[in-house]
Order: sequence, then structure tokens, then C-alpha cells
Amino acid sequence: MAKFIFRLDSVKRVKENYEKKAKRELAAINNFINDHQKIREQLIDEVNSLRNSIKPRMTASELKFLGGYKNSLSLKIKNEEAELNRLEQEKKRKISEVMQKAKEKKILNQLEEHQKAEFIKEENKAELKQFDEIAIQNFSRDKK
Repeated sequence: MAKFIFRLDSVKRVKENYEKKAKRELAAINNFINDHQKIREQLIDEVNSLRNSIKPRMTASELKFLGGYKNSLSLKIKNEEAELNRLEQEKKRKISEVMQKAKEKKILNQLEEHQKAEFIKEENKAELKQFDEIAIQNFSRDKK
């Protein structure tokens, strides 16, 4: 019995590698999102602690400095939120890419299974034909 060789095996391996690469990129995007969320939370906590640090007996220059610092922190928070939005959009795009790569791989797997089943069917036919020929030869020998 001959061994089954899937003729698109190299294509299948390439598709699997593309899918793995897309999954790694998605994981990296998720890590970036988590990092930026932590940074945003730290900035929000710093703004909240800044509000709590205002004392009734502060000079005008101290209040002006704290106001400018608070504005700077608010700007950083907005920048982090914009970056988070960009990363979320990239994550959605990457998820659809991973899904597409998985579909392509699944199609190739189904094709391989179908071709393997056909190969086994043809091998069984050939084997049955050989058995029939052997039986006919044995029958004709016994008849003589």
C-alpha cells in the first residue's frame, strides 16, 4: 500500500505559519492595550491624588502650578485614550485577519481529509482487485 502524500502540504504549512504569526501579533496588540490601560489608570489616580492634595492655605503660584500640572495630566490621559482607541481598531482588524487565516487553514484540512479518503478508497479498490485475481488463479488451478 502506497503512502498518502497531500500535494498542497507546503501551502498548508505556510497558511498555518501565517495564522500563528497573526495570533502572535494579536497577542502583542493585547499586551500594548493592557500597558496603555495601566498607564491611563495611573494618570487618573495621579489626577485624583492631586485634587486631594489641595490645601486651604496655598499660594496663588502653587495653585497655578497644580492647575498646569493637572492640565498636563489631562492631556496625557486624552493621548492615552486616543492610543487605546487606535489599538482597539487594530485589534478588531487583526481578529478578522486571524479568523480569515483560520478559515483558510480549515478549508485546506478538509481538502486533505477528502483527498486522503479518496486515496484510501482507490487503494482498497486496487487491493480488492488483486485479491480477486489471486482467487481466480487459485480457482483455475484447482479446476485443473
